[in-house]
Amino acid sequence: MTILNLSGRSANLGPKLLLSCLLLCLLMSVQAAAQDKNVTCIAASVPSDENAYAELAFCLPPQVSVEPEQSAVANYTSGREVRTSILLNGSRVVVHLLYPCQAPQSMLDAAAMKSLLDAYDSAMASAVYSNETLAVGGMPGYGGMVGDQIFVAYQPTNQTPALVQLDGNMNEENMVAFLQYLRITLKEGTSPLTAGYCPDTTATTTTTTPAAPAQVDTQTAAANALADSQIGTQTTPAETREATFESKKEKMASDIEAAKEKLALAKEKMRGY
Repeated sequence: MTILNLSGRSANLGPKLLLSCLLLCLLMSVQAAAQDKNVTCIAASVPSDENAYAELAFCLPPQVSVEPEQSAVANYTSGREVRTSILLNGSRVVVHLLYPCQAPQSMLDAAAMKSLLDAYDSAMASAVYSNETLAVGGMPGYGGMVGDQIFVAYQPTNQTPALVQLDGNMNEENMVAFLQYLRITLKEGTSPLTAGYCPDTTATTTTTTPAAPAQVDTQTAAANALADSQIGTQTTPAETREATFESKKEKMASDIEAAKEKLALAKEKMRGY
């Protein structure tokens, strides 16, 4: 895995930070960003149908070209990851499902998530984080910018955090739609942590706690909502979360338009660096 480091880029930091902040403002309003849009939904097993650890589902405007790249299982110092990458109109998105040897047992706060990401990749120590909690598929997450990449991290389940990296030059509407509709459903009872990989092998014998099946069920319901929400036949946790945004829809739409205008100005400034 390659993450561009911020070292040696101090002259570019100002406009890039502005770009990051504006994009993150868009991500904070994802519930309104794709409202009433015609979207095409895609689901795929990761890393493959035969040896899947998870299902990745997302929706995008129908004109967006989606090209799958690679899926693989890889090692890192304190665990293993399941990694998959795709191109959206030529802009790369990489999703990392992290399986730490010492798996979290609850939702992580911002400091704990940062510590986990730093342990995963030391380059993340140079990341610039947003001070706000973001939304990924209706779930809370943390994000920011490192090098030329936007990133968002959240927990599809308590035990398995996910890190999503997106090209900083990606079209902002595609980025917002991807993150709004992103659903990662972990396959219960599977893990790339083979016996003996972690120092404490007892940590690898199971990847779930008694509460985990309920979390997986919640994620399954959220994934099903991708299709069900088109016909409105049932109420899901995801729909309930979206309903809380209804009263603020007009204001959020206005905020998004204002952010887009500022984003366009930021991109113009970046061309001079």
